[in-house]
Amino acid sequence: MSNVQKTVYFVRHGQTELNKKWVHQYPETRLSTEGEQQARAVAGMFKDISVDLIVSSPYDRTRQTAEAIRTTTGAPVEHSDLFVELRRPRALWGMSWAHPRSLWIMGQLYLRAGKQNWHYSDEENLEEFHARARRALEQLADRTEKNIVVVTHRGLMANLFERIRGDGMDSIKQYRRALWKNLAIGNCCYQKAIWNPQGTYGETLDGTWQLEGGTVCPE
Repeated sequence: MSNVQKTVYFVRHGQTELNKKWVHQYPETRLSTEGEQQARAVAGMFKDISVDLIVSSPYDRTRQTAEAIRTTTGAPVEHSDLFVELRRPRALWGMSWAHPRSLWIMGQLYLRAGKQNWHYSDEENLEEFHARARRALEQLADRTEKNIVVVTHRGLMANLFERIRGDGMDSIKQYRRALWKNLAIGNCCYQKAIWNPQGTYGETLDGTWQLEGGTVCPE
């Protein structure tokens, strides 16, 4: 781990037409016109904040949001698969969340989330999702940059915040709580977090990471 204290801003991407319509998205889903406006608005919020690096999910909607922040701050952008959304079955892509098939598949994923090594098909299961979230935080803690913006997705943000609050534990209870809490993370809203190598409780996620304030959203 780096011995540099750092500030990380976790930013959700701007709105897309599919997430506005509650349709399961593709990696290639791009921002809507409103989403582009939101991306410019959140970028403006970093105008007077020092940013050394932008780390982004490689999905199109996060790339566009990160590019808006890069244009405003001049900070370089790196893309990492660690920060993509929870990978759901490809069979859901392009399907309405309210479609009976979607409800059945999502119900299976929810009910069996705690079953070790279980997969419905080609999705990322809970065990894999937790492991990726842990690696994401470890990678950020290991960076030497002091001020980092992470452009990512609502589901992963909720997972990361639960890990920080829950001392890094991987529990089904945390996962289900995160699913409900993530509804409060709007498009282009961000959450500030501090990583301190001299954590209050030693080398644990809770001791080294701390969320500051609440979620900030562009007007």
